[in-house]
Amino acid sequence: MLPRLSTHSSMGEYSENVEPFQRDGFVAVPAFFEPGELAVIETELARFIAERISTLESGEVYYETKDDDASLKQIQRMQQHDAYFSDLMNGKPRQLAEVFLGEEVVPKNLQYFNKPPKVGRATPPHQDGYYFMLEPCRALTMWLALDEVDEGNGCVRYVRGSHKNGMRSHNRTGTLGFSQGITDFGTEQDMAGETVCHAQPGDLLVHQALTIHWAGENGSSTRNRRALGFIFYGVSAREDVEAHRVYQQKLDAELAAEGKI
Repeated sequence: MLPRLSTHSSMGEYSENVEPFQRDGFVAVPAFFEPGELAVIETELARFIAERISTLESGEVYYETKDDDASLKQIQRMQQHDAYFSDLMNGKPRQLAEVFLGEEVVPKNLQYFNKPPKVGRATPPHQDGYYFMLEPCRALTMWLALDEVDEGNGCVRYVRGSHKNGMRSHNRTGTLGFSQGITDFGTEQDMAGETVCHAQPGDLLVHQALTIHWAGENGSSTRNRRALGFIFYGVSAREDVEAHRVYQQKLDAELAAEGKI
């Protein structure tokens, strides 16, 4: 079973659940955002999409089908473009990240994700830390469900305990927004540790940056699979900023040449 936290009003009370996170590399917080809070997030997200997307550079917004607004797939760094999402990231998610990492954190990215009905593609098995370029790799990602999520529309899957085995080899994939995937994924150990994570709107999945995870395609004809992702680095982690800049610049150039952005 997926390890789940008991929700409490005080973030400090989550500390008793740090051990399952450290052991398995992921954990779920049911109803981390209550319905009233989630309604505000939905309103502000709709506003952002209506008002802000047109002002963003092409590398900040991805579509499954370019120029088809209905196929919106991903928005990057929302906290840098809007005061509401900056406040959101620096509120409860940041507090919880500090509980799990055991140190102060640096908010790095607030992303919007969707797998639109019929066209939402699978996310390849990967480790977020491969993109982050950190030493030590002390970071985590939070995934906030905005829709009901199950196998039918592409739920997240983890390999339990995989964060303890270091960084796997990655190569370029053809998946927009997830340009790197594990080259030798599918070992007996990978399959034995697989955990399927269903979620309800407001549930939060939290995983360590070395935890292997992936998601299936959206096979539904009507259901979206929307989420917000929050990335936090521990202050003890050191980022290779120049290497990351060069990688992103090269990737953006390749995607532009391929007509994907």
